[in-house]
Amino acid sequence: MAAGRIIRNNFKEFTDELTGTKVTRLTEPDHVSHHMYFYNRMTTADGSRLLYCAELEGERQLYLMDLHTGDAVQLTEGDGLEDYGGLISAEDTHIFYQQKDGLWKLCLETLEKECVYRIPEGWNGGNWGMSQDNRFMAIVETLKSSLPERKKGDSWDFFALTCKAKPHCRIVYVDLQTGSSHTVLEDDCWFGHAQIRPGDPDTIMFCHEGPYDLIDARLWLVQSDGSNYRCCREQPSDLILTHEFWLPDGSKLAFVYRETTGSKEENIRMINPDTMEEEIFMPCSPYAHFICDKRNRYMVGDSQGSDVPIHLLEETDEEENGEIKNDFIYLVDVEKREERKLCYHGTSWRAVHGNPQDSHPHPCFTEDNRYVIFVSDKEGKPCVYRVDLEQFNK
Repeated sequence: MAAGRIIRNNFKEFTDELTGTKVTRLTEPDHVSHHMYFYNRMTTADGSRLLYCAELEGERQLYLMDLHTGDAVQLTEGDGLEDYGGLISAEDTHIFYQQKDGLWKLCLETLEKECVYRIPEGWNGGNWGMSQDNRFMAIVETLKSSLPERKKGDSWDFFALTCKAKPHCRIVYVDLQTGSSHTVLEDDCWFGHAQIRPGDPDTIMFCHEGPYDLIDARLWLVQSDGSNYRCCREQPSDLILTHEFWLPDGSKLAFVYRETTGSKEENIRMINPDTMEEEIFMPCSPYAHFICDKRNRYMVGDSQGSDVPIHLLEETDEEENGEIKNDFIYLVDVEKREERKLCYHGTSWRAVHGNPQDSHPHPCFTEDNRYVIFVSDKEGKPCVYRVDLEQFNK
């Protein structure tokens, strides 16, 4: 399949029976589709085009979909694509994505591409984040020889195995304007999810990756010169912290706090990265992932009906039995500190489609704050869905 070809997506609008919300399915359930990782910039500023991945004819490629017509242009070709790691540039003119050992910048008008960073031989790269102006990139690199052997397939077995192996990881900081790069820090610890602070490109948030009961603590910060490497908060072995992101103005980092024992308290919390002061923002449903819109007016989260952590789910845990669990997309009013059920996502959470994350809803907002985008495999293979928030203003 060659870059530049156009495919047609047939939209399907329906009313969610459990909430009354109108939902639109953007892709079809006969093939795997998903949007980019939920904190990446995946739509244009006006919310009219969506960067997503589709698996067609046995291979996954990135596409840019016109959200008015459903037409989508294929942007990438060839193998070795990192199918969750793309984002649209701040000017809506390019995308950045990872393929094989290269980080690429592709022009949306001409489809011409250039390699902006090459991962060194002997290392794996990924989990990268960019500054708001796309000048700086923080990328996690892992020494291949320090990784355990990974079996083929799409199970979560690798999650604990990799954490226990304590692979040698480093965070590399790249200046795309000058082409220079340097190692920020490295350690025998599995790093993940590098995110550059909005308005302050010298501050990087990242996680110590792995099961909550095996890591020392999840949330960490470091300066781009390697100084002030600090833990954001302690994490007892019965506590889950997930899935951290920066507020749009960079003033705080937000995460879900979930106790697995005792009262099993669940709430949204925030930390000021300058003072490390922690705020309990509000109680919430058991979100696996959540994010706020660009105005910090609303948040959206994907609730998990099972109390079994996702990486421990067995196929039998989420089998179809007709039971409606708390597998809903929730919309949070930030000012009122209240959540409401937006719609039922009904995903299986199962790792059976090729990538362990394919069935994760990963809800997010379009850049114009009008729509919520999420994924579900409730109709077959994972599809991309959209909810227009304007329907609640009528």
